[in-house]
Amino acid sequence: MYDTISPEESTIERLTRRIKARIKPIVLRLAHFAFRVLRKSRARHFARNIAFTCLPFKARFRLTVWFRHFFNHGALDRHFVFFCGPFVKAHLDWILHGPFTRRHADEVAFYLLLAGYRTEALTVFRGVTQQKSRGVQGVDPFGNGYSMDLLTQIHTLNWSKLAGSSPQLRTFVRLMLEHRNFQYEERIFDGRVEAEQVSPDVLAAEYIPYFFRDRDIVDRLMRDLGLRDINGVIGRLEEGGHQWEQLPERTIDRELAFDVYLFYAYRHLLLRTYHFGEGDLVPLVYTRCMDTQRRLRRSLPSPSRELKRELDRIGTELSNVRLLSPDWSALIGHNGHLNVHLMMRKMGWWSGQPVLLAYNERIANKPFLSLFSDICPTLTLGDEGVSPAVWHELASLTPFLGDSHQAFQFKDGHSVYWNDAGSMALQQWERENRGFPLRDIYDARLRVDDRVETLYQSLRQKWGLGPDDWFVCLHMRDAEARGETLGTGESIRSATIGNYLDTVRFITDQGGWVIRMGGRRAPPLPEMPRVVDYARCEDQVPEMDIHLMRRARMFIGTTSGFAYVATSFGIPTAMVNALSSVGLLWSKDTRFSLKPVHTRDGRLLSLSDVTSETWRWTFPTYETVQAAGLTVSESSADEILETTREVLDLSSGAPPVIKPVDDAWEKCVNIPGFFGSSRPSRYFLEKYSASLLNRS
Repeated sequence: MYDTISPEESTIERLTRRIKARIKPIVLRLAHFAFRVLRKSRARHFARNIAFTCLPFKARFRLTVWFRHFFNHGALDRHFVFFCGPFVKAHLDWILHGPFTRRHADEVAFYLLLAGYRTEALTVFRGVTQQKSRGVQGVDPFGNGYSMDLLTQIHTLNWSKLAGSSPQLRTFVRLMLEHRNFQYEERIFDGRVEAEQVSPDVLAAEYIPYFFRDRDIVDRLMRDLGLRDINGVIGRLEEGGHQWEQLPERTIDRELAFDVYLFYAYRHLLLRTYHFGEGDLVPLVYTRCMDTQRRLRRSLPSPSRELKRELDRIGTELSNVRLLSPDWSALIGHNGHLNVHLMMRKMGWWSGQPVLLAYNERIANKPFLSLFSDICPTLTLGDEGVSPAVWHELASLTPFLGDSHQAFQFKDGHSVYWNDAGSMALQQWERENRGFPLRDIYDARLRVDDRVETLYQSLRQKWGLGPDDWFVCLHMRDAEARGETLGTGESIRSATIGNYLDTVRFITDQGGWVIRMGGRRAPPLPEMPRVVDYARCEDQVPEMDIHLMRRARMFIGTTSGFAYVATSFGIPTAMVNALSSVGLLWSKDTRFSLKPVHTRDGRLLSLSDVTSETWRWTFPTYETVQAAGLTVSESSADEILETTREVLDLSSGAPPVIKPVDDAWEKCVNIPGFFGSSRPSRYFLEKYSASLLNRS
């Protein structure tokens, strides 16, 4: 085979190129051999010291960069900082604009970071033009103080090159989307907790100065949220020698970068305040977050040509995009939220073109999520035809275009926790009889492709169901299936099997079957006739998870994400062991029985209490419940049984024997639409009527 040679190439040039091509692999092999020999020799320290002492700056710089590039090893890093760091400033023009940097952009950026030149490192990242770059082991833009500098600039990067060449930046974007971009700050805060300088559940007024490293950000957050440093945290930190950080003065468009930083700070506080008992701050935090986003949108970057083509395919402009992060697809409950979020748009609660970003391997249930493709353009990274460059470019615009999964702002500027808005939206949707969009899409697809129905019929035969047998889907939220430790965190919403067994027997005595749903790690059910422990069954596949729900006569669930599949399909539902700080997306054919919550003095919290700002923010975790002096119990066997009996009666198709409770109970609920369109089960409400219907 002959080399391809351009007509303009001279004989000398051709010969030189061929010699270089043949010598290079030999030189590399010799270099690797020398490195292996030298690293075992005591002379390595002498050789390294002589090189850095005698060589001029440019030679030292090249040597360090080449060494890391070829050997992917950091043996020269400390020598670079000591011998080269003080002289970087004098040679910046050569570093930033020379061909050497273009060939080794990853390594040069890394060493600029080591020398403290954060803004210049960003300049190198933005200027990367190589088609191929393996990235550098050890470059950690997301785990150090530099991470927020970079995060304020990622919307300026050339993702058409970087999406394929820099695994570090791809990881960086992923961590941002997963709300893990403050790792550096979290490590420092955790260190203070371990040193007993601060409590892990400290309130926001103290958490902000302890957590955030930028003094300008701290001052802005405290001012805009109306918080006062009454305990003198800032003064104590400064007296102790605390070194505040700030965005470098040379940062390009520093005011814009500051607002990007501020957006992520507010986004972080949305989660922090909810999980640590300060959910009452969520509306104000989100209002300030949206104020920041509106300022950012005035400086929205122009899309790349590739992104512009994708937007043209969707039929929208970049300024009209409402970006939905992978949060909306990662959990099946969040898919249910997405369903209601799109209902809100249909009813005019918000406008714009939704675009959902998803990770191929981080989708709770792909068949269920696929239903949204008809009503919400979805870009799944890893799917054929989805450009990684376009995907990451859109993700980098989260501060400018992102829709929060934690909160919602109405057109009048009023903000609430997202679930509170979602429950009100579902109530309006059902009041207007708008139907079940996902169910309609699912049924239409089933008429075209009935393979899942064929599988379902074969499984019925395998499990022993007769042609006319009906069944109920049962889902219990258990700590084991979610990898939680019982008695900590969100396992406060979990329940044990024992109190469900009477209900299982009741259903089977009526001629029905019970199909238990859930994760494969769920604890096993006891052997019982006409019961299928599908959660632990070898037949479990994502398509059947959804199809079983579609074919079920009713569903027994709790405050877990899987319940929203039933809501989306309009399946009559008994919600038991329910506990929530936020609004619930429960449809009109749902009856509920809450977990009883008692105060220290034994008083049962009323419906008014559990929907009040005083008490509801104590429910997210075991720790917040205990801090409030509350005790949470599971629904009793009779409450589960009677709630199920009422829904089974409701699902019969005949006029119900058990009359639903009237609307009087809603007067005791402090948050409009908190329970969606559902009602308490008659048995539950009558059993605790003396306590539940008290007004607080």
